[in-house]
Amino acid sequence: MNAPLDLKLTKPEFLRWVQRQQGHYELKGAQVVMQAGTTRKHALICTRFVGSLLSQIDAERWTAYIADFAVEIGDTIRYPDVLVEAAGGDGDALTTTTPAMLIEVLSPSSVGTDMTEKPSEYGSLPSLAAYIVASQDEPIVWAWIRTCEDGANPTGPMPIKPLEISGRDAAIEIPALGLSIPLEEIYRGIGTT
Repeated sequence: MNAPLDLKLTKPEFLRWVQRQQGHYELKGAQVVMQAGTTRKHALICTRFVGSLLSQIDAERWTAYIADFAVEIGDTIRYPDVLVEAAGGDGDALTTTTPAMLIEVLSPSSVGTDMTEKPSEYGSLPSLAAYIVASQDEPIVWAWIRTCEDGANPTGPMPIKPLEISGRDAAIEIPALGLSIPLEEIYRGIGTT
């Protein structure tokens, strides 16, 4: 479980404070929460997701980031493992409120938050086409993907239940971003399935 600190801050105070800290923190409501470190597998999966995204997305339209760029959701600030948003924007910004896709890689300390709290938090962002939660042990992901009626823009509510995608021959399809992410590419050398 991620450890709440005895520290309450507003969003602007948190963003100033977190820039001077070592380690990873998020803001849930006004409560500062310390995030656990990650394993080599976790870091490798995140890196492979970013590599796959960068090889497929239109760089004139989209940008992909890893870990250190924040998403603002109401009074909460999260640092997803991987984030895709529209290209451009203020280069000095510390947060975004308009991600197109968010990916979290499960850790023992984050499974409850990633699978129960974040789907509804992230799903409240109208710009979000997909939220993906990935196992760090086997080629399995859980995907909340908005429908895409016109082939480009997500529409409707975020699904309540995720689609489970598993196996090395499977792929995550994100129509709004024109993506097909093969799990074999992400999980090469990880797990046995």
